[in-house]
Amino acid sequence: MKLSKTALLALIIAASTAFHISCSWDKVVLDRVKSSISLKEAAAKELFDKDKITVILIGTGTPIPSDNIQNSTAVFVNGQFLVFDSGDGVAMAMEKQHLPITDINGIFITHFHSDHFADLGEVIDRSWLLGRRNNLTVYGPKGTSELVSGFLKSYKLEYGYRTKHHGEEAMPSQWKGAIANEFSLKADGSSKVVYEKDGVIVRSFYVNHEPVEPAVGYRIEYKGKSIVISGDTADSENLTKHSIGADLLISEAMNKSLVAKIEKAYELLGIERFRKIMKDIQFYHIDVEELGRLAEKSKVKTLVVTHMIPAAKGFFQVKSFYKDPLRKEFSGNLIIGQDGQKIILPLD
Repeated sequence: MKLSKTALLALIIAASTAFHISCSWDKVVLDRVKSSISLKEAAAKELFDKDKITVILIGTGTPIPSDNIQNSTAVFVNGQFLVFDSGDGVAMAMEKQHLPITDINGIFITHFHSDHFADLGEVIDRSWLLGRRNNLTVYGPKGTSELVSGFLKSYKLEYGYRTKHHGEEAMPSQWKGAIANEFSLKADGSSKVVYEKDGVIVRSFYVNHEPVEPAVGYRIEYKGKSIVISGDTADSENLTKHSIGADLLISEAMNKSLVAKIEKAYELLGIERFRKIMKDIQFYHIDVEELGRLAEKSKVKTLVVTHMIPAAKGFFQVKSFYKDPLRKEFSGNLIIGQDGQKIILPLD
């Protein structure tokens, strides 16, 4: 069958268009991959800058549903990437925030409420899938070995399938999973060095989150700078003591007057289960004004508030729920944390 000149011309134009579209998409894909790689390399270069300490609030959320990722804080110090807690959604948040997940040096767990460890398995797995080539250690109090072991068991098939599919060169089985480093602390309130590398020291100490025991906080020290991470805690002399002189205190906070109102609302509605939960949680979290007094007493330079109950939306709620009550008691620098927020401590 012979094609008319018009039909032949149309066929040539269609083929040419398809060719150009294909070529265009090839370039788009290549450019996008190159851009992604460049973005991650630039982010890593900045974060691993040894002339400063960089803190990233990966997630500032709580077990109560909100727009925030659950709790996790990253500290980049002297070329090291330390992660404190790993609540739900943290692994994907790390990648969206362009954090170098393959280069994590250690994960530190404060206690065993799920909003502080729910995504631990994913962080371990994603760091390996994306190229981690070192053993990853998870540090924490008694119970950490059991926690890590449980995640490793649940990911056992995943690890095997990845290596079988992609091969040992791409997915080396020797680096899969993680190692637990479980520590014990003295009951006298003293701290213990649980991590030390190239001048970076991490100390752990008990906080008061009864009946959740053990529950710990951490103090990171390097070249005269110090960062304290409270974990979940009620007002505590031990937290006060270990926060003395801190450049940053990163602490949870609860506006108990508002939570009491939520408790009352459930009572009026006859919903006893949630009334009791709202009552109970007031006893093992620190009130926003208590936190302000603690930070002032400890002479903290900058107070960073995270894990806020209830969550505040917009300028007026943030001011009313947290800023105003804190300012009644605390005169230092104040940061009301947001997911992905970056805080920099220059090194002298």
